[in-house]
Amino acid sequence: MYNIENLFLFDGLSEKEKNEIAASLNNRICYKKGESVYNADCFENALGIILEGKAEAVSDSVTERSFGEGDVFGAASMFGAGEKYISKIVTKTSCTILFISQDRLGEIFKKYPAVSLNYITFLSGRIRFLNQKIKLYTCKGAAQKLYLFLRSNADENNIVKISDMKSLARMTSIGRTSLYRAMDELTENGLVERNNQIIRVK
Repeated sequence: MYNIENLFLFDGLSEKEKNEIAASLNNRICYKKGESVYNADCFENALGIILEGKAEAVSDSVTERSFGEGDVFGAASMFGAGEKYISKIVTKTSCTILFISQDRLGEIFKKYPAVSLNYITFLSGRIRFLNQKIKLYTCKGAAQKLYLFLRSNADENNIVKISDMKSLARMTSIGRTSLYRAMDELTENGLVERNNQIIRVK
């Protein structure tokens, strides 16, 4: 079970402050595997934190992102006025999810200003991630295919280790000449960094 006091929102707070906030958060909901948590027409303006289990964001039957313990969703739409949620959140295992409502989060911001700064910092990181996705869509063909392969095979540190480009070409079914061009394109767009056999995906 994830310890809510380790959440990014609490960075820089004292143990007393963390305990005070954590004690006030009690909207925990348990889900079975395969249940819909949020969808386009059924969602709340609340921050969801995975305390236990796994879930995923799905759009047009494509998995956009996977969530594990300590991961959050709903941050970008928390204070928006949108009438639909942009993707569907579905549980991959049985899950326990803590929800922090818009009103409750606003109260926490007022009492603990550092939390609002942590929230803004988190959203800034999400914007950078979305900008990277936009860059990806400017890439064509082999570059897109290579990037998606690297993303899906990267470890928790966003690292992919390869033996050589020949092996990578075989795994991706991309010709070696096209593969080198694709790698150059991704590098130029700032989507990957390559250091010999080590590739960092951004």
